[in-house]
Amino acid sequence: MPLIGPTAALLVVLTRPAAGAPREQTQQTGPKETPKQKVEKAAKKPKTAYPSFRLDDHPSIHFGKGTHLDFRARFAGDVTDSEAPTADSLETSDIDLGKRRLGVSGEIRNAVEFQVEAELTGDDPWRDVYADFKTYDTVRVQGGKFKLPFSLDENTGASKLDFMFRSLAATHLAPGRDRGVMVHGKLLTKVLGYEAGLFAHDGKNARTNNPDKVFGGQTFAGRVIVEPLVNRKDAIGDLSLGAAFTRSDVPEGVAGLRGQTVLDQTFFSSADYIVNGPRRRIGVEMQFRPGPASIKAEWMRVETERRGVSVEDGDLSPLIGEGWYVSGTYAITGEKKSNVDRPKKPLVPGWGTGAIEVAARIENLAFRSGASGEPASTSPRADVIVGNANQVTTVGVNWYVNRFFKIQANFIRETLDDPSQGPLPSKPSFNSKVVRFQFSM
Repeated sequence: MPLIGPTAALLVVLTRPAAGAPREQTQQTGPKETPKQKVEKAAKKPKTAYPSFRLDDHPSIHFGKGTHLDFRARFAGDVTDSEAPTADSLETSDIDLGKRRLGVSGEIRNAVEFQVEAELTGDDPWRDVYADFKTYDTVRVQGGKFKLPFSLDENTGASKLDFMFRSLAATHLAPGRDRGVMVHGKLLTKVLGYEAGLFAHDGKNARTNNPDKVFGGQTFAGRVIVEPLVNRKDAIGDLSLGAAFTRSDVPEGVAGLRGQTVLDQTFFSSADYIVNGPRRRIGVEMQFRPGPASIKAEWMRVETERRGVSVEDGDLSPLIGEGWYVSGTYAITGEKKSNVDRPKKPLVPGWGTGAIEVAARIENLAFRSGASGEPASTSPRADVIVGNANQVTTVGVNWYVNRFFKIQANFIRETLDDPSQGPLPSKPSFNSKVVRFQFSM
């Protein structure tokens, strides 16, 4: 019994917390916050001061939640060396500093997106000028001047292109920009996207600066995109499949559609052939981006009727333009294709290498008439016309120095079916080398 008292005292000393030591926290630290207390606590947090400046995707001024103004700019210069003359020049080497573009875009109360963009040079400086009412994801309404919903390549922004130049099919067969109204949105948990609109004409790409050439009038255009993997977390990449069409009527006259080389030398001119009647475009597209790689492909066709224009006032076979391309890229520095333009290790700061990507594309653009079997003619009212085609192979390297600067180098080889219509009548194949220095924000 005498030992019980000392033993108990020793146990008390051993288990007592040291002076200044924190007491063990129990699982219950106090009563839970009531909803009212949470609201009061959130109200005490410092509020964001408006207006505020941020460097997001673009330099931006934020005026409030969901309301901001973004400043956009793109400057590019090309150095070209070609075996064929460039554009309408007789020179085979050229330095082009003409790509200068400024604009603003933004959002108003998370309900309206807008963009105003213009070139600093050219007779028609205005590019995208539109407002997009986006209250509901399933039904949005866009109006103004913008690209018709046709072609993946044509609707990819200039600063996001894998190559220095869009495919010939997108450049000459897709409609491009025009004034109109479009309804668009996403359905089925964003798996299905749609775009449908009515436009004043069939796009800038279908006409030239020559006022005597005819082009499509009021045009209906539609496009459907399916993204079957968009909601799958285990997907190895994003996949999209699409189809598009347009329809318009072209008045009687010489058509503005034309075929040009990559550096804008004509290899087929439809100016010799008279058209009249409906113009229809159809196109299909595919894009798959697994990790640092990407694969893209498109096929499109434009058919313009020639009704009542034969020498006997009968119908001729339609004038047809058809093109396709298949391309691939791979970021050898490991960035995902979806954000390769934001290098993991930009050159400045951090002394990284930036992102480096290799790319290759094969493509074809051809023009012909719907009829065959008799000798082809250059007569404006010939049923079988003298067509032509251009097969192009492009290999390139893209260096994303940082999020603002990009340097591209492309080697291009073109081969014409009928070189007599091209820039080098005695040479069916010719090579070009182009380097582009680009700043965009």
